[in-house]
Amino acid sequence: MKNILLVIIAATLLISCSEKFLDRQPEDALSPGSFYRNPAEMKTGLVGIYKVLQSIYNQGDLPLIPELMSDDGKDRFRTDVWQTFKKTNGNSQSGIWTNNFKMIANANNLIEIMDKYKPKDASEEKTIKAYKAEASFLRALGYFNLVRVYGPVPLVSKPFTDLSTAFGVGRSPVSEVYTKMILPDLEFAAENCLKKSELKGEEARASKGAALTMLGKVHLTLKNHAKAAEVLKRLIVDKEAGSYALLPNYADVFQATNKFHAESVFEVNFNIAAGQPSYWFRWVNNDVGLIWGVAGASNLLIEHNLMREFVNGGETIRYKTTIDSGYIASSTIPIQAWVIKHSPAPAQLKPYNNTGTDNNYVITRYADALLMYAEALMVLGKKDEAVAYVNEVRARAKVPAITAAKLDIDAILHERRMELAFEGHRYFDLVRTGKAVDVITKAIMTKVDFDTNIAISGPIPEEQLILPIPVGEIEKDQTLPQNPGY
Repeated sequence: MKNILLVIIAATLLISCSEKFLDRQPEDALSPGSFYRNPAEMKTGLVGIYKVLQSIYNQGDLPLIPELMSDDGKDRFRTDVWQTFKKTNGNSQSGIWTNNFKMIANANNLIEIMDKYKPKDASEEKTIKAYKAEASFLRALGYFNLVRVYGPVPLVSKPFTDLSTAFGVGRSPVSEVYTKMILPDLEFAAENCLKKSELKGEEARASKGAALTMLGKVHLTLKNHAKAAEVLKRLIVDKEAGSYALLPNYADVFQATNKFHAESVFEVNFNIAAGQPSYWFRWVNNDVGLIWGVAGASNLLIEHNLMREFVNGGETIRYKTTIDSGYIASSTIPIQAWVIKHSPAPAQLKPYNNTGTDNNYVITRYADALLMYAEALMVLGKKDEAVAYVNEVRARAKVPAITAAKLDIDAILHERRMELAFEGHRYFDLVRTGKAVDVITKAIMTKVDFDTNIAISGPIPEEQLILPIPVGEIEKDQTLPQNPGY
């Protein structure tokens, strides 16, 4: 934690953005001594918390690593430590740790400032409460990311005013992080964030819909299926957060020019003109490998078992929107398919390799919520009700409806895989349903098409499902024990 807070106090990164909400050039790090005298200044501080999302969900680290660890992604030779689950303590991905804790610390600082502020009237009180709800949402998201990636982590809800006390916190059990921080923060956010319709021109902010969706996801992760269904019903049936809907055309969901549409629940905004480009495509597109002089050298390529699942299910629309065939005429490497979601068209890759793209990173969307609701209802024995939401998603993809009798957790996971591939959900879906070891081991050890290299001889170790704690953090703070197996 100490080095996180040193970065927070030292770092200053000025930004701007085309959306009205992000046009005030805030710092992405709020020091414990930050002072905001009115709601307008507090809003500037809030933007500084959001700014960190552009580091968390850009290029590598959080978007990349879980995809490589799932049964969807691979490296070129199917041999890297992420895919084969042979990580050591040197594979900790300190960026995931540092950036999420930076966002948490920024939220802690601003929340304390807002808690001490006395609103002048009811309108100002509502505004401050909405800002606090958004900061709470972002703090919960940071901790949700951390516990799913690292397991137990330091639990801190107050700013450190003295750097000498910025360590020695230790690691709190995962259950405690959920009950003391993530759940209360998301419950507060669900009650006090504004509806999406109230955020015109500022859609990059977390809405009531985003809070309900994330709260439902957390309850599903904790196997609180009744609570998950209750929360997601508020979003989907009761329309408590306003109206969300699937876009008629699946491909339109991922167009760079189609930001914050009716299906979008929460997305990270990127903008080249404002100096905030996304380089996520560099890690997922094979043609960029050619730009760098190595055919097929992308960090994230497509497992052929995923391609086969698309083909066997008649998934023409979702397949073509998600995956490129991978054929490169000049390459001697066998077909290496790559991700085209969140990426520019191949013909545009060379210029964008220098500038980055405007493609937003969609953290969650309405289709995710529909499938989570269906899963919760199914587990509760309400298959007839659940299957309607699954078929709503399938109808958009123009694949046949399924019957309630065929609805089980494997059918749900299949549907989520087809609909949400490479959107950051697959690996965490497998872990939370207890399927990760079996499903991923089978994928790694099965030869499919050109995926013939088998780099493991038995089940992946359970302890490899989470990452090691960054060694640099442990060296600074001996109260941070390393995860088992590392």
